[in-house]
Amino acid sequence: MKIATYIPKGAQSPQTGIGAVVGEEIIDLNYAYAKFLREVEGERRAYDLAFGRIPRDMIGFLEGGEKAIKAAQQTIEFVQNQRDMAGISGEKLRYRLADVKLLSPIPRPGKILAAGKNYAEHAKESAKGGSVELRPFPGGFVKLPTVVIGPEDPVEIAHVTQQLDYEVELAIVIGKTGRYIPKEKAYDYIAGYTILNDVSARDIQLAESKYGNHLLGKNMDTLCPMGPWITLKDEVLDPMNLNLQLKINGQMRQNSNTSNLIHGIPAIIERWSWVTLEPGDIIATGTPSGVALGGGAPYLRPGDVMECIVEKLGSLRNPVVAEKYK
Repeated sequence: MKIATYIPKGAQSPQTGIGAVVGEEIIDLNYAYAKFLREVEGERRAYDLAFGRIPRDMIGFLEGGEKAIKAAQQTIEFVQNQRDMAGISGEKLRYRLADVKLLSPIPRPGKILAAGKNYAEHAKESAKGGSVELRPFPGGFVKLPTVVIGPEDPVEIAHVTQQLDYEVELAIVIGKTGRYIPKEKAYDYIAGYTILNDVSARDIQLAESKYGNHLLGKNMDTLCPMGPWITLKDEVLDPMNLNLQLKINGQMRQNSNTSNLIHGIPAIIERWSWVTLEPGDIIATGTPSGVALGGGAPYLRPGDVMECIVEKLGSLRNPVVAEKYK
């Protein structure tokens, strides 16, 4: 199942919803579940019950766990069997994907933990010929929730950087609260997966890292495209064997497989759950080689279009624009 956060194009209200992506359509899960409760279960308080089980926000849905997923599955089957169905009060229950704007599946995650140098070839290119010491445990940094943007949203090149770079990554979506999670139980705490582009201002990042931190270089506005939806884990049987690519203007820049991760998903979750993980938290697993930092390709320029592709998860596309600075 693929779950997206969306808003109909041309909507007068900015209210978002969550929907199941089925082929080239999206089903509004909240309104459709209310209809299911009224028509199938005979519930008079269908709206109240629907908002409790399948809220209109993704974190609320993830907090519902298996019960919310089961309700979503029932809803999809119900709607698909009745083509022209409307909601209890006439709400539209299904849209063509072309008629909605997809937002980041979680517009404001609780926290974003991002792995650094977790592919050996990327660690080598980052060292620019210097010595490479692979960490004995997963290491990384934090990206701020406020820098998250969705599919097709523009990534800005701020006037204070000349070296904006791209990084395609498989991102883990946490679905259950946990702390000190052992490796063998790591997948129990995962709801699904999405695509994250860890856009980085390299000149700022390198200046900061000289003094031991990664702050502005990873966290300037718009530097975290994410989407296009969350693919629940039942559709991704082996997340440690997924092809991932990044193209700039249609030209391949990054091309690898998650089997090349130095520290795999269980190891990352075991280590990073020393901090309590909660539904809606995001873990970015690292990027492969091929970034501009390695010297083999130019940095991003206004007019470029980035496309991140991860097997089974889809494609995340974002244009690059100059910052409107005054």
